[in-house]
Amino acid sequence: MKSDPTLAEAREKLRKQIESYRSLPEYVLDGVGTLISRSKLPRNASTQEIEGFPSYWINGIVLTVLTFALGAGISLALREELTSAEIIFTVWAAGMGALSLIANKVNVRAFLNTFHGPLLERMERSTDLSDLGNWLSRNFKLKFPLLFGTLSGPILGVLLYNGWRLSHELPTFHIGSLITIILSCMEAMWVGYYLYPFYLMFPPQLHRYQFDLYAPDPSSSEVVGRLSRLLSFLLYVTMGFIIQLMIGLGFFNVLSERTLLPGFLVSLLVMSPMVIMYAAGQYHLSDLITRAKWKILNELQAKIEKLSAGEEIPDKETLDRLSKLMDYHDRIKATPNSALNFRASLNFLNSLLLPILAFVLTNLTIVRDVINQLWRRGAP
Repeated sequence: MKSDPTLAEAREKLRKQIESYRSLPEYVLDGVGTLISRSKLPRNASTQEIEGFPSYWINGIVLTVLTFALGAGISLALREELTSAEIIFTVWAAGMGALSLIANKVNVRAFLNTFHGPLLERMERSTDLSDLGNWLSRNFKLKFPLLFGTLSGPILGVLLYNGWRLSHELPTFHIGSLITIILSCMEAMWVGYYLYPFYLMFPPQLHRYQFDLYAPDPSSSEVVGRLSRLLSFLLYVTMGFIIQLMIGLGFFNVLSERTLLPGFLVSLLVMSPMVIMYAAGQYHLSDLITRAKWKILNELQAKIEKLSAGEEIPDKETLDRLSKLMDYHDRIKATPNSALNFRASLNFLNSLLLPILAFVLTNLTIVRDVINQLWRRGAP
């Protein structure tokens, strides 16, 4: 009869499992690297660059060139005459598609590396390790993001290209340009799929796991610190991409007076998961801290009640012990219930304002015209 694996064996098994994972955007990006280096795909994506594999930045640049070249080649074959403005726009679209893959790779590597290291050592139950392994296995399957991006990418690509044409007095429709934009949007939608499991669904998983936290002040534990930094890092990387996207959409007049409503809806769709992810992550981190606090507080309360019930009039030694236990109880109770502080909250608010500020700065004329129109309608 085969015995259950020990906690150390379960950790090692999950660690090897984590080393083998890649998201679909990573397969695309690293696939370009295999073409450049003429080598096989390394098993561990987190250490591949140390082993001489091409940087994901190089892979992204090459992918941008290939995506644009494919569309330009189709236009050339169909004898489509592209304007300089359209060429620049399609180059930007191809670059943003590759940049979304890079952002996904950075975030996925940060997520997996966080759990590959000390956090596994702090997980106290084999069932938690097994549950995390099963969750990762489900969410690194390729068919769902592939299907999502393949279906939604062309729709987004058509909307984006038509929005650009609408803002540029409807120039001639070019299939080659549309192909480049559709491919770029498919890459972005492959990335977008991972917002659901890793940004929205993972934070609720945290309350299911039992970690070894620093009992006197759980909010100061290594686990809490690493998880809080992970959530912040994911947010900042994604916000950085959104800022670049908003600047580009404004610069190329994709978001104009005629497309303000679609632009607003796209912005809302992109930013909402970030807010939900950060709020949900911090809430579940707070729940993790609170559970650890109440575990030690309940133990202290049990000791205090036991000492109090021992004698009708406690002696001096018992009173001293009670006083120390109650002081210790109060100090633990006063420790923070959250990993957030004022500075972290301010940084979060600033990160939310940056995409809005980027959009306003690149669309000052449009924003001013809209405000003037609203003012005239409201004026008596």
